[in-house]
Amino acid sequence: MKRFAALFAVLALCLALAAPAAAEKSIVIGLASDALFMDPSQQDETITNTMGRYMYDGLLNNDALGVPRAALAESWTIGDDNLTWTFSLKKGVTFHDGSDFTAEDVAYTVEVCRTSLLKNFTASIDRVEVVDPYTVKIITKAPTAVLLESLAALRILPKAYRTKLGETAFNQAPVGTGPYVFVEWVKEDHIAMKANEQYWGGSPKIKKVTFRPISNAATRTAALLTGEVDIIEDVPVRDVDKLKNTEGLSVVDRPSERLIYLHVDSHRPQGPGIIGLDKNPLADLRVRKALSLAINRDSIVKMIMNGNAYATNQMVLKGRRGYVEDMPAPKYDPEEAKKLLAEAGYPEGFKVYLDAPNGRYPNDGQVAQALASQLTKAGILIELRLHPKTTFFDFVRPGDKSSLVMTGWSEPIDVGEMASVLFYTRGKNPAKGGSNRGHYANPGFDALVDEADGTADPGKRRVILEKAARMIVDDGGIVPLYFQQDLYGKKDAVVFEPRADKSILAYDMDVK
Repeated sequence: MKRFAALFAVLALCLALAAPAAAEKSIVIGLASDALFMDPSQQDETITNTMGRYMYDGLLNNDALGVPRAALAESWTIGDDNLTWTFSLKKGVTFHDGSDFTAEDVAYTVEVCRTSLLKNFTASIDRVEVVDPYTVKIITKAPTAVLLESLAALRILPKAYRTKLGETAFNQAPVGTGPYVFVEWVKEDHIAMKANEQYWGGSPKIKKVTFRPISNAATRTAALLTGEVDIIEDVPVRDVDKLKNTEGLSVVDRPSERLIYLHVDSHRPQGPGIIGLDKNPLADLRVRKALSLAINRDSIVKMIMNGNAYATNQMVLKGRRGYVEDMPAPKYDPEEAKKLLAEAGYPEGFKVYLDAPNGRYPNDGQVAQALASQLTKAGILIELRLHPKTTFFDFVRPGDKSSLVMTGWSEPIDVGEMASVLFYTRGKNPAKGGSNRGHYANPGFDALVDEADGTADPGKRRVILEKAARMIVDDGGIVPLYFQQDLYGKKDAVVFEPRADKSILAYDMDVK
């Protein structure tokens, strides 16, 4: 018996040695566009933010529903003054270059973001004090109800490494503490990453991730159908049924936080995008009301978005602070629009450029064309300028070339955060209004935003933001159009649940 047992043991060992090693799990993700940066402090944009969540951590990381959870900060307390927050940091965490994560990196990250497009997330912070390598104090200027949500938007940078390389070189060779390590980025072709086997949160199941930016919607669908990619975002609405009826593939969806809206040049006496006039018609409230009345949102949702969107007059989804329960539904009345234009002194209408992206959001080019047609029929004569994503944001952000912009915004916190970036008066507060493309300027609105930012009470903040949201919609500073439906196509073997922030995160996924 002993001889047979020994023989079986040798045979088992030989079989084990001969068996091929289990293949590493990998995934190819088809994105609607390329990232803008690998440095997460340089741009607040969905796909760029997604890359940041792969390679970096925050003091807090948002869960799938957008709730901040402990990450590089293990715990925190707030002092009796409601201003001083003390964070205890994880020990033993290393950046991908092997250097230790410490409180110095936290302080450095906040300072970098103060002067970047993420400065709205640091606007409430007065200073950061390093207590010891694993304790940091963040002192706010006033009681702040959204500090944890704001900190969750900041990815922690390696101070020594980034300072040594400089911004430009760091963007080509990024280093973070996150679950994946940067391998390479060939712009408009692919981004490659590999699992961080030393990740403090545990090594991801999927070891290799390749992102392929495929801006053409039909090509993106075709790539999934042919098996070139395993999952795609922004499924074209016309392809939903095709994918659902294809064996081995499926479509998953969830209501999107992304609002598609018009940013209106509502307060400048002269508008750079107005054609043939010395004054800005959009500065007249009657004209702005006519603008909204001329748009048939339901038709756009049905005919262009194939029902995969939600017409709205709101700035955020229900459940977010600033949603107004009794806000009137958007109304379509082109005849009333013409009447208001005549009352404002434009019986024959006027011409204006509409600047819109082409390839950034699902069917955005087609939506812009429909808007141009509807507005022109009502007397607001549109000259449409479509821009690729690579140039669109740089063109419209300063607001010095545009008077009417169709764009999108995904707000994971509340109206106050959106307002601080997009609608707060330019130049009034260096940390606010940086992307106020329409140069909206309303002292009453600014005062409400400041009041909301000055309270540590989330309930009080909610009430204030509802007033602010109602004010700017009634004032025509924003013309909400619709909320998207997030649509993903995937192979059945891919285990995936959509997130509120629209990020496709391989470390939350598996491949069967």
